[in-house]
Amino acid sequence: MAKKKEVVCSCSKRQVRRGIFALIAVFVCGLMLGIGVAHRDKYIVQKTVQPETQVVEQQPKETCVVIEEILTERLYPEGGDYIYEYPRHNIEIYERLVKSGCPENVEKWRNAIVREEQIIAALNENATGAQRQTCDMVEESLLATMPEAYPSTSSYKRIERAKIYANLSERGCPENSEKYVALAKQELEIARALEDDEFDYQETTEVVETYKRLNMQMAAEEVFETVKKLTNPAIDFVLEIEKIINEQ
Repeated sequence: MAKKKEVVCSCSKRQVRRGIFALIAVFVCGLMLGIGVAHRDKYIVQKTVQPETQVVEQQPKETCVVIEEILTERLYPEGGDYIYEYPRHNIEIYERLVKSGCPENVEKWRNAIVREEQIIAALNENATGAQRQTCDMVEESLLATMPEAYPSTSSYKRIERAKIYANLSERGCPENSEKYVALAKQELEIARALEDDEFDYQETTEVVETYKRLNMQMAAEEVFETVKKLTNPAIDFVLEIEKIINEQ
């Protein structure tokens, strides 16, 4: 029977150590490469799986909606110190909303107007604020200074009455303003009829001033033109009256 030949490594210890180190290096490189590939695959999978953000374009609001948002911000809130002017202001806003807001909300804004009008009516009945008291006192005080109308035929007294009514139209209670304007016009017409527009300089000045106060520019100019034709006034007087007529 033949004997097996024993293989004897003739490598030195240094060569053995180098071989071991080479194996370790190959193992480490393989491990690092494997980790890098795994990390790359994970990133690719995450990027692929992550849902894309869908971009939705926001549609612009309708014009009527924008108008309503702007106007409703200007409304005074109810409650607390809800003073007399607030519901009047709100009514103006609601009227603009009826006109320029969205058609489907028109009825809502009209109902809001009715509500504010009811609030005004209630405030009128129970008005005890300083403003309300003041205008009542102004009217009472000015009317107490009113010259007697009858049986006087004095144009001067009629002019005085017209001046007081014009003052009342500006400083009395707002709801009575038109009434006092009409009474002032009536007194001036009576004065002009009594004098047939032949006023002296003082009366002319007061009539023109009162007409201007009543925003009756043409009537003031008519009286002045008549006086110029009848009296041939001095230039200083003419300039004074023209200044009254033309001032804003």
